[in-house]
Amino acid sequence: MRKQFDFYAYTSNTAGKYYIGGVEYFYGEDFRSVKRYKEYMDAGFNMLLLQHENSYSGEEFEGSACHKCMTEAYKAGLDRIIVSDTRLKDLCEEKLLVGEEGKFKTEEEFLQYLDDCTRPYRNQPGFCGVQLFDEPQYWKLESYGKVCRGLKQIIPDIFLQCNLLNICFPPYLSENEPDSKKAYEWYLNKFLDESGLDYVMTDEYPFLKNYILSEQSIPVYQILAKVAKERGVEFRMVLQSFSAMHVILGKQGTMEGGFLWRRIMEEDMYWQMNLAMGFGCKEYSFYTYFTKTKFNQRPDDLSLEGVDGAAFINRDGTKTRLYHFTKKIIKEVKKFESVLLPYNYDNSWLIFQEGKSAQDYNWTRMAIINENCPISVKISDSVAIVTKLCKKGSTMYMVENIGNVKDTFDNPTKMSAEITLNVAKNKVKFYKKGELKQRRLKNGKFVEHLGCGEAIFIEIED
Repeated sequence: MRKQFDFYAYTSNTAGKYYIGGVEYFYGEDFRSVKRYKEYMDAGFNMLLLQHENSYSGEEFEGSACHKCMTEAYKAGLDRIIVSDTRLKDLCEEKLLVGEEGKFKTEEEFLQYLDDCTRPYRNQPGFCGVQLFDEPQYWKLESYGKVCRGLKQIIPDIFLQCNLLNICFPPYLSENEPDSKKAYEWYLNKFLDESGLDYVMTDEYPFLKNYILSEQSIPVYQILAKVAKERGVEFRMVLQSFSAMHVILGKQGTMEGGFLWRRIMEEDMYWQMNLAMGFGCKEYSFYTYFTKTKFNQRPDDLSLEGVDGAAFINRDGTKTRLYHFTKKIIKEVKKFESVLLPYNYDNSWLIFQEGKSAQDYNWTRMAIINENCPISVKISDSVAIVTKLCKKGSTMYMVENIGNVKDTFDNPTKMSAEITLNVAKNKVKFYKKGELKQRRLKNGKFVEHLGCGEAIFIEIED
């Protein structure tokens, strides 16, 4: 039985080095230290994912970057550390793992390899699990699942970090299903069938360049939560905490392209966190915590996978605004977790202002539109989403303003939501930003003003 929400972030503390055009530079501080891991924990994170320069590939463990990180992080108080083992990731991409034509001739040989790979670090203080291949296409899921089951056989309580694709490109999700939503549902179920794991997880980055909201985001939440409900497994999510840029030099010497994902504002983080809570998410991770150190500059390409100012921590170790307001939001979630944790997702509904529909907003065009929302919600503008979560003896509804923050720049007024609850007043509790709030019901109705990304959670006893 889960006792708390978990939080961690991709691309954690770096060695303080970065690269431009293949030349190495050093900021003068190795950020993989007790002091810096305590700073990471202070943001609200209780797990640590080691990857990229801190991955492990079978080298002498005592002198490895992975060992250094595990040692320093455990001293800082982090006792749930995920190792990124490149050899295990590679196994997930094999066409056939065991058999006459496979990488291993016998099951025993395969399991022995898994045992040998994990032996150097699995008894290290703080170890909890490994990260497997990120965003596997459907044709990798059979080998992927076999690696999961094999690791569970060797280390029954191992944590396996398996981040799946979102609705991106149907040919990556299913061989014969052109409809992306149907293909995605098949893909998630295929992963569960092959791996035997007890959760589904993906990343979804809704905040695109030019303040466009991705049309994939809402259906990704809806389908993941639906599959999690049907299969009785957890829903987990990687939230966007970065911006990135990729520019290509055109034929005439002009620069083409630009920022693919814009920088995250406080309203955006509320937008994501409330949405995840409303869909029953139990584990939250972020991409990215430390600005990525890659900075390649070649004659035909400029790639900034993490731009300074656009992650929790800049490359030089300084904190950004994103660090501070996300720390505040995580604290609010932690205040609320004992109330929300027992609830599981049931359904969702989109609410539009009168005369509008899903086709009027680019980010709702792919959404699943369910009818007959069990509570009445009328809004003055923007777009609202209602989700329903259940536990024995009570129901929780979330009402969130999922409008585009760009639309508030010239008109910062909050969306007015008239909500009707057909229940006795003393059976209702209201929560906002982690706090229990008082609301006056008149004939079962109340009006809530919600800024972009804000939400109210309504708990109703049976």
